[in-house]
Amino acid sequence: MSDPNSIGTGQDPVKVARYQNYVQTAYQIANSAVQQVINAVGTDDTGTPNSNILVVSDHGMAPFHTAVNMNQLLINAGLDTTKVRAVTSGPAANVYISLQGRELNGTEDTTSYANLQQQIVDALKGYLDTNATYTDGNKAIFSDIIFAKRPLPEGFGTSRLIGQDAGDVFAILKPGYNFDGTQVPVVIRQGDPVVTTPVLSVPNFYGAHGYNSALPLMSAIFYAAGPNIIQGPDLTQVTNIDIAPTILKLLQVPPAATVQGKVLDILK
Repeated sequence: MSDPNSIGTGQDPVKVARYQNYVQTAYQIANSAVQQVINAVGTDDTGTPNSNILVVSDHGMAPFHTAVNMNQLLINAGLDTTKVRAVTSGPAANVYISLQGRELNGTEDTTSYANLQQQIVDALKGYLDTNATYTDGNKAIFSDIIFAKRPLPEGFGTSRLIGQDAGDVFAILKPGYNFDGTQVPVVIRQGDPVVTTPVLSVPNFYGAHGYNSALPLMSAIFYAAGPNIIQGPDLTQVTNIDIAPTILKLLQVPPAATVQGKVLDILK
C-alpha cells in the first residue's frame, strides 16, 4: 500500500491470488452457515426448508482506489476553514458553515452564509480527477451534492431528506473514491504531482460502503424460503425496515406502533 506503482500490471500476482482466496473463503463460510440452518430444520421432497428461513445482509460493498482529503479540497478552493468545516465518514461528507445565531461564536450572517454554501457546492462540482492512470479523462469524483437545510435562524427550514444533524452541504463520492483510508505519511498516487498535502492519495484499504444506495453495488442480499413463502418472481426492491414487520407477520405477532416498513409480498 505504500508503493503507488503496485496497481494495474504492477500488482503482485501472489497477493492478488491470496486476496481472491479470501473473498471465496468468506462466501463459502456464509454459505455453509446457511446450509447448517437448512440441515437443522430439514427440507420437503421439493427441497423447500421445513421452517421459514430469511437470509439478509445489511449493505453492499464497492472497491475504491483513492483516498480523498475533503478539508484540503476546500482549502485549495480558497475556502476559509475557520468558517467552513467538513466532517467525513466513508464516502459521505457533511460540510458545516459557522452561522451567527446557530453556532457558538458563529461568524456568518444569512447573506454570507448563502454565498459560502454556493461556493462549497461549486467547489465540489468543479473538482475533477485528471490523473489518466485512474480515469479515462477528467472525472468528477462526487455523485451527489445536496444543499442540506439545517436548522437556521428565522425563515429557514430543515431538510426532511437529510435531517437536523446534517451539514449545510451534504455530498457523496462516486465509487472509486473514499474519505477514509488516507495514509500517514501520505502516499502520492502514480502520476500525481508531489505535494505535502494532496487531496487525492493512495489509501491503506480498498473497499467501502455508504455510496449512493441506488447503485446496484450497494444492494444487500435478501433470500427467503419456507412453507409460508411463495415461489414467485424476484422482488424488485426490499428495504431493511421491511424485514421486521415481515417476520412479525410470519410469527403472527402484532407489530408495535413504532415498527416501520411494510410486510413484504412474499407470504402465502
